[in-house]
Amino acid sequence: MLSQAKPVPLWLDSPDRPAPCAPLARDAACDLAVVGGGFTGLWTALLAKERDPARDVVLLEAREVGHAATGRNGGFCDASLTHGLGNGIDRFEDELDTL
Repeated sequence: MLSQAKPVPLWLDSPDRPAPCAPLARDAACDLAVVGGGFTGLWTALLAKERDPARDVVLLEAREVGHAATGRNGGFCDASLTHGLGNGIDRFEDELDTL
């Protein structure tokens, strides 16, 4: 069922995604520099522009926007409530049969 799955966030796998910008290869001046294009950095840049549209905001990201933890934030599926039998025995010995 997952044979066609790709380890790529949905927004980076879309044909409608914007083209990547060229790397910053010069000095840049701005009112606010946001380092990191994950959820926190994107929201920071967006809110800064909404609060003051004249503010010059630059977002710096080493890879693609949403690359690291933000890109893996799709949830996790695990068949174990105890994160493994050994951990369950160590932490929840009395409740293990119920779990």
